[in-house]
Amino acid sequence: MPYREMPIGLALLACDTIIEDRRSGKKSLIGLFGQLNVTRLPCVHASLSLLVSLSGGCGEYSCEVMCANDALENPIFSVKGKVKLENPQQVLDMVFQLRAVKFPLAGLYWLKVLVDDIPLMMRPLIVTLRESSEEQPSAPNAGEA
Repeated sequence: MPYREMPIGLALLACDTIIEDRRSGKKSLIGLFGQLNVTRLPCVHASLSLLVSLSGGCGEYSCEVMCANDALENPIFSVKGKVKLENPQQVLDMVFQLRAVKFPLAGLYWLKVLVDDIPLMMRPLIVTLRESSEEQPSAPNAGEA
């Protein structure tokens, strides 16, 4: 098999919403997060958006974006497809807007990007179970630490 340059990962970001301007193509990421604080399990996260940016490759590649927890047999989601980079200078931004993502356990999940079945980048996503309380803690008065 002839050698070909693999893309590099530039960004893997999780947020609530990604807004894309149709004229300019600019993207606004709203509500960036790396941790979910939930009051019960399993938890269904209504809207999870991911921005994945790749560069440095040339040609067509298989690509998979997934979220996994070591305690689970299968990923909680996996999206597969083909990506094409026209030249190594191109930056390819991919937006994934996932609905009703179910997190069955608390703990450490990994968001992963694989290109041609090779792990390219990953980042942690922590799901924390917190007790729900009817009374929320009050904010300190001005000047208090």
